[in-house]
Amino acid sequence: MRLAGKILTLAASTLGVGGLALAALAADTPIAPYAQAAALRTANGTITNSKNVTQVAKVGTGKYCVQLHSDISAARAVPIATLRSSADWRSEIYTNVESSSCSSHPNSVFVYTGKNGEAADEPFFLLIP
Repeated sequence: MRLAGKILTLAASTLGVGGLALAALAADTPIAPYAQAAALRTANGTITNSKNVTQVAKVGTGKYCVQLHSDISAARAVPIATLRSSADWRSEIYTNVESSSCSSHPNSVFVYTGKNGEAADEPFFLLIP
């Protein structure tokens, strides 16, 4: 990189860069710099990592209301959800920004998970870009 007529050299050892990456991935806050909100839900219902998610309410088997921070409008969101690799291979996932299931949880995205055509609790990632 050339800066004010002087050459600036940046170098890092492979081990040092790898160590930084591992340290960053171990943090509790997800690394999602371009996401407005994100959440990781485990199979047992625990949210292990989240960004701008204030609450995840389980409103039924495989039904979740993911409440977003007040700075983010769930009504204008385009949610992206995917199952985690630990989910059953026959599983499915759906999202909705307007759901009567979340009427008691304002500003929420509804996430529905199922298996073999029936509601089932499955682990998932949710991203609001």
